[in-house]
Amino acid sequence: MMEHGDKKHVTEKNPSGSFFKDPWKMGMALLIVLLLVYIATKPETPQQPPSGGNNQTGGNAVTPTAKLSIELFVMSQCPYGVQAETSVKKVIDGFKGDVNLSLHFIANDLGNGTFSSLHGANEVAEDLRQVCVMKYYPNKFLDYLTCVNNDYTNVGSVWEGCASSSQIDTNTIRQCSTGDEGSRLLSENIKRTQALSIGSSPTVYLNNKPYTGGRDNVTMTRAICNILTDSDVCKSLPPAVNVKLTIVNDESCILCDTIGIEESLKTYIFNLTVTKVSYSSDAGKVLLQQYNASAVPLYIFDSSIEQDSSYSTLSGYLQNVGSTYMLMVQPVKFLNMAEQNNTIQLFVMSQCPYGTMAERAVKELSDAIPDLKFSGLHFIANDLGNGTFSSLHGANEVAEDLRQVCVMKYYPQKILSYVVCIAADYTNAAGIWQNCSSADSMDIAKIEGCATGDEGKALMKDNIELSNSLGIYSSPTLLLNNNTLFSSVSAEQMKQVVCAYNPAMNGCNKTLSGAENAPTGGCG
Repeated sequence: MMEHGDKKHVTEKNPSGSFFKDPWKMGMALLIVLLLVYIATKPETPQQPPSGGNNQTGGNAVTPTAKLSIELFVMSQCPYGVQAETSVKKVIDGFKGDVNLSLHFIANDLGNGTFSSLHGANEVAEDLRQVCVMKYYPNKFLDYLTCVNNDYTNVGSVWEGCASSSQIDTNTIRQCSTGDEGSRLLSENIKRTQALSIGSSPTVYLNNKPYTGGRDNVTMTRAICNILTDSDVCKSLPPAVNVKLTIVNDESCILCDTIGIEESLKTYIFNLTVTKVSYSSDAGKVLLQQYNASAVPLYIFDSSIEQDSSYSTLSGYLQNVGSTYMLMVQPVKFLNMAEQNNTIQLFVMSQCPYGTMAERAVKELSDAIPDLKFSGLHFIANDLGNGTFSSLHGANEVAEDLRQVCVMKYYPQKILSYVVCIAADYTNAAGIWQNCSSADSMDIAKIEGCATGDEGKALMKDNIELSNSLGIYSSPTLLLNNNTLFSSVSAEQMKQVVCAYNPAMNGCNKTLSGAENAPTGGCG
């Protein structure tokens, strides 16, 4: 999955940075809608800028005759924000005064002249310096920004050199940024961010409207050219490439809707032609065999994608197969797995906060719909061989996984109540697991002996094989009816999916928790 950028509430990611273990197993962190954490989040309906906001805080020299404004909302030490700033500068340079930039920071005003930001005090300090540069040296700001972005993680050591090389007086900026003036400027700067409830870096607006397309130079230029059609830059743009995408799918699969991905891709690819093929048709069977695929939806680009400006952005998510490219996303429905109606399985990391939310939701769901069979709790971990394992949250997570596979063996009917008990204080699982076991009348010695011995290791090895074979690396992931994947931490949302596939079950008329404002996210 493509990283969406930095948020105030951050989803945990695999620290290795790899979202794909085996492309042929479609091993991507689960979000049914791909990239789309990066592409698709749309801010709220835009409001008019606060009085004086853009003029006082604009990053570039404001040209009164400019025909379009770009608003860029960032955290100054967010790598994705830095990338967006670099692209926007190229766009602005190309339009030569026809486009203005207004840069706003994503931070929290704590009052009394203090602020907080996701990347800590160093980020706040640089925000303060940048609003001061914007005020005193607006025409030098982009030069300064380009310089500090070359080493943004070390900005505290490089900013003075960047200021000097941009002919900016460092004493002026230091005095401003460390005093009341800088605090007032930053407080004013972030009002626009707060008014729009923007929390994701980077977020881009064009002429007061959200822009959700690609943030590379060419794609942004094309988007602006849809507005500034008479610009000389637009007249010299080459025609957009006609990119062809074939989607192999199961039209009977309720969760296999591809519209979200199609619409998101269209924000990157200006001229996209989509052809849909049923997996059961002759053409579909040929494609499944050609791509060694056993799950749908399957997205296949022809070689035209190489010629489109989106290729540089999407290439990390494409698997080259001959002269074509497969878009690597977590599938929804496995075609080679026998359907088992009225069943649900859960794949988690035992110390993932979203996983523990899902465990509580599954327990509520199971209690509400007794006809639904909970047929397995599986762990997302790595088998290192020789009876050793690793997991995203470390040795304590592995230790709890081992206890839970032992509970599943000896007390299968009590596993959900046990994991819900652990979920109440999951970071302290080692300190509470015995109480959780006792509360369900389980033999503590039996579980401990199993979990710390060869038996637990064998059980753990067997347990994680299914997660790995299905390419499931994101916690939580649910497997419905033994062939359909989805993700949720809301009991009500789970119920709606389960009952859409199994409408005859008793309890589908109940309303469960998490009907609205359920959190989204995952570990992996």
